[in-house]
Amino acid sequence: MTMLADHAAQQLLDFNQKLDINLLDNVVNCLYHGVGPQQRMAQEVLTHLKEHPDAWTRVDTILEFSQNMNTKYYALQILETVIKTRWKILPRNQCEGIKKYVVGLIIKTSSDASNMEKEKVYIGKLNMILVQILKQEWPKHWPTFISDIVGASRTSESLCQNNMAILKLLSEEVFDFSSGQMTQVKAKHLKD
Repeated sequence: MTMLADHAAQQLLDFNQKLDINLLDNVVNCLYHGVGPQQRMAQEVLTHLKEHPDAWTRVDTILEFSQNMNTKYYALQILETVIKTRWKILPRNQCEGIKKYVVGLIIKTSSDASNMEKEKVYIGKLNMILVQILKQEWPKHWPTFISDIVGASRTSESLCQNNMAILKLLSEEVFDFSSGQMTQVKAKHLKD
């Protein structure tokens, strides 16, 4: 890595200091709009950050303060990786915090129809992350999910529409439509 990439990596990977959102946005922009060595360095820095065991703790800051949709999408990839690979070893309070945060973001983003249309890819990724959480949590740790989503659907048409999209994604993950059966893993889990 060059001196600039080293500096960016050191700063972004130093979890003792506040995350520099502008620096992260610049590195993400280099990945998408840079060429050659500049692009490779950006990829390297972002990979190091994504692989850091505490990277997920910065997702909320990135999503709140970055104005760059690519940076937000990158943050959601970090969160998705944690949910898929480390969810069962995270303390319960952290799992609950992540779950509430994702649900809150989905409600906030999809409650406004024009905003939902404008941020279609972002909300789609948030929905996929919620489904990944549901695969870990439902029904054992989130038995009220169905009643929660039905209740939330009453607040606005766009939120209801998005909740239907979430249920569709969930059904695709839980059921094997080729045979009309629940996947064996989910059926066993629901029985237990």
